[in-house]
Amino acid sequence: MSNYSSSDFEQDKEFKQALAQYEEMKAAKRTGYFDADQLADFAEYYASLQQYDEAFEVIDYALSIHPANTEVLVIKAHILIDLEKIEEAKEIALSISESYDRDVKMLKAELLIMEKKLEEADTLIQEMVSQDENNEEDNWLDIAFLYTDSDLPEKALPWFEKAFEADPENDEIRMNLAECYGQSKQIDKGADLYNKLLDKDPYSVQYWFDLGRFYYVAKEFNKALEAYEFALTIEADHPGSILMTAHCYYQLENYEKSCEFYERYEETEPKSGMTVFFIGLCHYSLKNYEKCILKFKEALGINQGLSPDTIDIYTYIALSYSELKLLEEAIHYIDLAINEDASCADSYLNKGKIYLGFEDRKNASISFGEAIKLNPENPKTFSEMGTIYFENKMYDRALKCFETVEFYSPGYDNNYLLLAYANGALGNIEDFNYYFIQATKQNPENILQSLDYLPEEETELKQLIIDLRKAIEEDENLNTRKSKFN
Repeated sequence: MSNYSSSDFEQDKEFKQALAQYEEMKAAKRTGYFDADQLADFAEYYASLQQYDEAFEVIDYALSIHPANTEVLVIKAHILIDLEKIEEAKEIALSISESYDRDVKMLKAELLIMEKKLEEADTLIQEMVSQDENNEEDNWLDIAFLYTDSDLPEKALPWFEKAFEADPENDEIRMNLAECYGQSKQIDKGADLYNKLLDKDPYSVQYWFDLGRFYYVAKEFNKALEAYEFALTIEADHPGSILMTAHCYYQLENYEKSCEFYERYEETEPKSGMTVFFIGLCHYSLKNYEKCILKFKEALGINQGLSPDTIDIYTYIALSYSELKLLEEAIHYIDLAINEDASCADSYLNKGKIYLGFEDRKNASISFGEAIKLNPENPKTFSEMGTIYFENKMYDRALKCFETVEFYSPGYDNNYLLLAYANGALGNIEDFNYYFIQATKQNPENILQSLDYLPEEETELKQLIIDLRKAIEEDENLNTRKSKFN
């Protein structure tokens, strides 16, 4: 699909008039003639609002008066992709007779990328741009977005560079290219694009803000703070820079400074549910549970603008009451979260966590059982359940959960590390060695955080990790046995 949002359509007067005529026709149960491209736009507009029934209704009508129209079929395939109905989208793509069409080639390339057939996709894209009418800036950008949407920034990069070279004064392309550099771990190149703007206008708040945003997306939070500091030096009450400064401090776990800037942002933008929620999160992390309950309850009463999910608010209130040793209140609010969406496993897991905090293993097991019923083979459920057991020093039950994760989804997320922790805590040294080594191979950066995860009193396990880490550094091929799940 195109990169249109619903607001893009709504700003087009001709489109709005045509859509009104279509909806009037439909309400009166009459028929009328519309061009295929108009009907395709109507379908895309409805899809942008996630009104998929209306989108497919337009498509069916379009195909009844414009049989096998390429543009309409392409839009239908893209909507099916959005709905993760990939096989149906493939059938439509293969049925289109105009295989030479630019949009058809892009659709087929997208499907190939989704199937990890990157060489075939690249070939199709090169075929498309080899035609003179397709070898232009808008098409290069569409190709770039096709790759970034599939988390392939390195493949998107040359197309963004090509577009920027053709239009170096286009700030939107500049920002997309910079962000792609960041995603490709070329932080200096991305920052240089913004710094060249700042060389021209060092007092531009917007340029400093954009530089900060770039560093934030690249997770260079200290550098982002420096950029926002410059922005706030120029304009002390710049709302965006105040808010992003708060976000940066939160990411750096400096919750006191984060709270300070969220409160400052609240003064400039009052009645923001998300701001109040983040202030509550800061107090929760600082263990100011009475204050965070007040803020979360305040967030419940704010219904305007962007607001946090009600389930999240109920959950944090419940966990805060649990930390204050008020079981009845904690269960009341976690039950409210469950009533909001009984299909959310996290709420049952948190209910079990609350009960375990009060050493009520029976009710904890019942709550965990409810979470498992929702999807008996979901590795995420067992991983989170095992983590809760581990935090409560119930290492045998934690190990069973992590082993279940390995059974259903070998190599899942950080499960090797969790298996190592549980085995180490139980004194299963051979198994600890094996899984810790596997975790090191899978994600070396994760291991650097391993000691922070463990309770302070687990001194023996921490020493075991330190010793094994040293052994791994001395022998990269260290391996003790094969997994029982192989």
